Amino acid sequence: MSGGTCECVGCGEDYSVRRRQLGYNFCLDCGDYKATEERLGWCIAPLPKQGYTLISRKEDLLHLNQKTR
Repeated sequence: MSGGTCECVGCGEDYSVRRRQLGYNFCLDCGDYKATEERLGWCIAPLPKQGYTLISRKEDLLHLNQKTR
């Protein structure tokens, strides 16, 4: 950390120390890339009596279809 900047864990570029104070270890570009990768595994599924629900684990999604049992 030197003079208001920190080094990004992902690419090694400098980013604002204020972002580090918020708890981020990545610059905006690397953070956006990581968030996009994480969202690829998400799915929104309509469930009876609950409405639309965010599913983030494939195992949960596989157990939702009651007609395949």
